[in-house]
Amino acid sequence: MTGTQEQTITCHFCFQQFDVDIEIGEDFTGHNTEVYDCVVCCNPLKLSYDVYDGEISFFTISDGNE
Repeated sequence: MTGTQEQTITCHFCFQQFDVDIEIGEDFTGHNTEVYDCVVCCNPLKLSYDVYDGEISFFTISDGNE
């Protein structure tokens, strides 16, 4: 079973805010990295986050072109 957490992020390219849904596995604990395209300008954004006890404990956004 998985859970979904909504995060509001700001694009590094066009500076627009939008929401992304992050699926978190019930038994997952650790670090994950995903790339999302901005819904406004379509540039890639790298989302890095740590999950602890079913919750996101650390969350950063960077340029997905790295």
